[in-house]
Amino acid sequence: MHYSAMALSVFICAGGKSSRFGGSVPKLFQDLGGKPVVNYVLDLAKELTSLENIYVVTSPDFLNWHWPCKANLVQQDPALGTGHAFQLAFESFFCKHQGNLSQQDILILMGDCPLVQKEDLEMFLKDQSCITLLAMYPEVFRRYGEILVNHSGQAVSIQEHRHTKSITWEKMPLCYTGIMKISAEKAKSWIKAMPFHEEVQEYHVTDFVKIAYQQGAEGGLVVTQSPESFTGINTKEDWQSAYQILQNRWRVRAQHQGALLHSPSTVMLSWDTRFSENVHVHPFNVFGPGVFVEEGATIFSFCRLAHTRVGANVQVGPFSHVKEESSLGKHSCVGSFVEITRSSLGDYSQAKHLTYLGDATVQEDVNIGAGVVSCNYDGFCKQKIVIEKETFIGAGAMLVAPLSVGTKSTIGAGSVITQDVPEKTLSVSRSRQVNILLSENSRHLKRISKSKKLKKSKKIE
Repeated sequence: MHYSAMALSVFICAGGKSSRFGGSVPKLFQDLGGKPVVNYVLDLAKELTSLENIYVVTSPDFLNWHWPCKANLVQQDPALGTGHAFQLAFESFFCKHQGNLSQQDILILMGDCPLVQKEDLEMFLKDQSCITLLAMYPEVFRRYGEILVNHSGQAVSIQEHRHTKSITWEKMPLCYTGIMKISAEKAKSWIKAMPFHEEVQEYHVTDFVKIAYQQGAEGGLVVTQSPESFTGINTKEDWQSAYQILQNRWRVRAQHQGALLHSPSTVMLSWDTRFSENVHVHPFNVFGPGVFVEEGATIFSFCRLAHTRVGANVQVGPFSHVKEESSLGKHSCVGSFVEITRSSLGDYSQAKHLTYLGDATVQEDVNIGAGVVSCNYDGFCKQKIVIEKETFIGAGAMLVAPLSVGTKSTIGAGSVITQDVPEKTLSVSRSRQVNILLSENSRHLKRISKSKKLKKSKKIE
């Protein structure tokens, strides 16, 4: 069950302009291990409450980007800071609840903080104060606000980074993670007291802390033991740090699932990569999203897999590329320099060398020879190929789709197959070989003779 699903709403601040990140893709929609940055925050919110209680405040520039779920999108225009974002979300929240705010809490999350996990919030969410801050002692100072506390340890205010940048500390200060929980009833009155900061033309949600303290409201302060989980993404360097943290988490998860990563630091995983027991993953492999590897499979080096199901006891690689809703049946084999796209390889079938299979259904016990190519694109659309069970496809064959090859048939090496092949048939389609005896005066033999004389003269010299 969600944490207090009927009482908790989540406001996500997702209106950052990405000025420091740069590029044409906003930081919120940068791919991070197989899904956009903001999706991690949305997925966390969905673990904590129902979708109808999630409010995402974003820029009008981002409304046309692909949002993964039907959360309540709130447009912030103009962008006047996190306090303004909270005000806009609260208006939608207030209307939805028809003014009934009793027993309602609001959790504030930052859309550019993808590393936060549910377990990072457990103690924080249990605090029943009117306003609760999640704090940390960061390992590296990254433009965080400093939490100022009184002699009893209660938060008095949060000093924004721009006001603390000239200060040097002997030790890292207590910093604000960007995550706050606040009583909806209190928020309704505190919004009216929120000051506008003329120097930056913004409202700051962090001012709630000072307002609460001045009014004598009960405040909670929880210090996390996992500061790395609260790394925000503002620059490409931040993205790299977040990516490495996620990779380390996923590698540990893979080992717990039963995979043996021969060189973990060289294996790149995605957020949803899954392994069964006794899977061996050799160095330098990349797993895109949507990959499930079943028991006993081996992935040799320099492979890339995405949106693929790898069956039990399958061998893949080295240097293989399997992608786009493909599946490999049990005990099948995909060898060196083989690409498989939108295709299925049946149980005990194999394509061991230099092969391309696109839009192909390959049934059980099929042997695909070296250099076989499925010619699936006719210049306008992709066509299908079906290769039925116990078929042998000779080396260098070109299979021109649409095409069906019947059970227990054989395709001769070097053939170009353009028509369906019935079952139990040998199909050969190539020019007949012609041997012509060369005369001594032929250009080819004269060139060989001249070449030999030239080599001999060089040896004498």
